[in-house]
Amino acid sequence: MSKEKRQTSTISGLPLSDLVQIRAKAEQLNQAASSGLPKITPHNVEALVHELRVHQVELELQCQELKDAQVELEESRDRYRELYESIPIGYATIGSSGRIHDLNPAGMSLLGLPSTLGKLPNFMMFFVSEGDADVVTRLCRSVLREQQPGSAELRMRKSDGSPFTAALHAEPVLTGAGKGECVRITFKDVTRTREVEESLRQQQLELEANRVELQDLMAKLFTAQEEERRRIACDLHDDHCQRITAMILEASSIEKLVRVAMPSLLPKMGALKEKLNGILDDFRHLTHELHPRHLDTVSLACSMRMHIKEFIDYTDLRVEFKEHDVPAHLPLPITICLYRLLQESLGNTRKHANAKEIVVELTGRKDEVELSVSDDGAGFDFADHKKGLGLRSMQERVRPLRGRVRIDSQQGRGTTVLINIPLPSGA
Repeated sequence: MSKEKRQTSTISGLPLSDLVQIRAKAEQLNQAASSGLPKITPHNVEALVHELRVHQVELELQCQELKDAQVELEESRDRYRELYESIPIGYATIGSSGRIHDLNPAGMSLLGLPSTLGKLPNFMMFFVSEGDADVVTRLCRSVLREQQPGSAELRMRKSDGSPFTAALHAEPVLTGAGKGECVRITFKDVTRTREVEESLRQQQLELEANRVELQDLMAKLFTAQEEERRRIACDLHDDHCQRITAMILEASSIEKLVRVAMPSLLPKMGALKEKLNGILDDFRHLTHELHPRHLDTVSLACSMRMHIKEFIDYTDLRVEFKEHDVPAHLPLPITICLYRLLQESLGNTRKHANAKEIVVELTGRKDEVELSVSDDGAGFDFADHKKGLGLRSMQERVRPLRGRVRIDSQQGRGTTVLINIPLPSGA
């Protein structure tokens, strides 16, 4: 309300000119109705005046309430208009045929329309790609028919013809003009979002392809490693071990000659033979570590039991071995993998755990084989070692077989290595 109007207002909040017109109309109505009123005696005039004053106050209070409600309504309308004009997405009211009844500034900008444009073009004919015009038409008709909101993603174009991908949401007009005939839609440009999503999807596909390729390479690497171990073990056994055995036999022959000709050299010859036997034992142990020949001929449980016996003889540690329902014949890759992991787990325990006792359990289940290696050693903080090479090596070894490795360890409470490898169907 302007300053001039505020100066000419009365207590009722209405301009003086409006009050004059209301007064004149009230006088006319009073004259028309006065003929039918009963005569008022003087003693009733004071009560009537009081009653009229009360009604006047009531009317002024009601008028003030209406005025306050009008101010609130105007403020609410201004807030809605501010939100409507400042919201960063397009907002429009359109009919089922595509006629645009209203479009906010963000929508004008998104569609490339000048803010001074008078008549707005048809939404579906000018701003929706030909292939998606039916989509919007069906959406609007469905929203009007069901009186329920709906959404769609489609290709739109700006006034200059440049395309963009839009996310559109439509709701029926429930009150006021356009009720039952128009829908209110919000739309925004999601081209960049979809491009980023597609780029991420392609990168994920590439990463997955690289992961599969890496797993294949790791499987080939472990296969080549086993073949190389087999070759080196055979070379050591067939060449170096045989040569040392020949040297031991030769030393035994010399020892017989020395016993008669030079008895004083017998202790040295005995020491020499003992050293040669020690070297031969080391070579045999090394060849067995590189490639146990019995892996190809006996069961996994039997191979593990033999390795544990050698480990006990070599380290003097107490090791208990338990087996439960282990298949007699397992695929060779699984046999080699579990055997190598047992070697690595026992080796780590001997080097780092300072343990006194180790428990090894091999369990066969319907669809997997489980190997557990537990010790009562010093343990370690797994959070500080979970990225170590040892754990990574174990994980990479079981990954081609779709297996998993879990390690449970705490300072002073020992360590448990748990390995699960699924069995192929029919195994």
